[in-house]
Amino acid sequence: AHRVGPESPVPGQPPPRHAHDDPDHKDINRPLNNRGVMASHLMGRYLYENALLPDYILCSPAVRTRQTLKNVLAQLDRKIPCVFEDSLYLAQPGRVIELIKAVDDKFGALMIVGHNPTINILAHDLNDGKNREDHRRLIEKYPTGALTVLDFPTDHWSAIERKAAQLERFVCPKDLI
Repeated sequence: AHRVGPESPVPGQPPPRHAHDDPDHKDINRPLNNRGVMASHLMGRYLYENALLPDYILCSPAVRTRQTLKNVLAQLDRKIPCVFEDSLYLAQPGRVIELIKAVDDKFGALMIVGHNPTINILAHDLNDGKNREDHRRLIEKYPTGALTVLDFPTDHWSAIERKAAQLERFVCPKDLI
């Protein structure tokens, strides 16, 4: 089973930036806040305890996604190949799908550490909508640190399609407190 972790605005427009950004730091350099640090440790422990261990990770190069990944990996019990993909930072969902399709089939479980709204829209675009409760929750709000687990009906990353994945679960940090 393939898994996609945990944005796209109107096509052709850049994603909205955060109103609370420090004007002295570019958004890409913004660190995790205390809530994000706690959420990343909780999610790492959740991944470990539920045997949701990725075989490969694609991560945005932003400071906060790197910190998130470091905190998640600290909870796991193995080394996992990771690529910091520059184009994930301001990616449209279509670009993320291109990145997924390019993953080597030797990796069965993929984790993406990215940004909203792209990750939220991507999760919505890929899932088949049959898990109505988790799909409803995913649409209502996709908080920072949330985890989406999608299972694709193929063993080939290049064959994934929109609306084809089963939403196995959607977990928010507050679900784990």
